[in-house]
Amino acid sequence: MRNGKAIGAFACAFVAIGLLVAAVVVPRFVDTVDPLRAVFVVPIAVVFALAAISLARRARFDFQQTLGRVGGDGVAVAARILGVTALLVSLTAALAVGVFAVLDLWLV
Repeated sequence: MRNGKAIGAFACAFVAIGLLVAAVVVPRFVDTVDPLRAVFVVPIAVVFALAAISLARRARFDFQQTLGRVGGDGVAVAARILGVTALLVSLTAALAVGVFAVLDLWLV
């Protein structure tokens, strides 16, 4: 048997990390997107990171309840680590943009 929650958690964590990377990389190569507009991706990354953490927790619970027959414990742990990392990076990005916006409004 496969643990679908663990695979879903890993997919959500991967999407969250991918969104954060895209928010940094896309403005460097596309002239029509400025860095401040690319930050609107951050709340979506937060949602995916929270979903990854929640699904990883449920996957680990299923693993423990079935005494390991379901499998996916390592994938769930990796998804949780990636999800927490994505959450911390996205919250840091949101804080940085918030400080930038306040300073931009105050210094103008």
